[in-house]
Amino acid sequence: MPSQMGRVALSWAAFLVLASGVLLLTLTPGTPEFVVTLFTLCLGLLLGLVVVVGVVLTRRREKREGGS
Repeated sequence: MPSQMGRVALSWAAFLVLASGVLLLTLTPGTPEFVVTLFTLCLGLLLGLVVVVGVVLTRRREKREGGS
């Protein structure tokens, strides 16, 4: 179950990053829409970073517990 949650979270992060990245190419800097889209891009990157760190820490813990 946790691996499925990680995949879903990573999928959401990828969707947020790709969608907001494409939108940033079409929006005018300085407009409210641009700021909200930039904020969404940052949230997507943060979510992706949290998921990747969580996966790395989980794998390290499993390797350490399995090796003992």
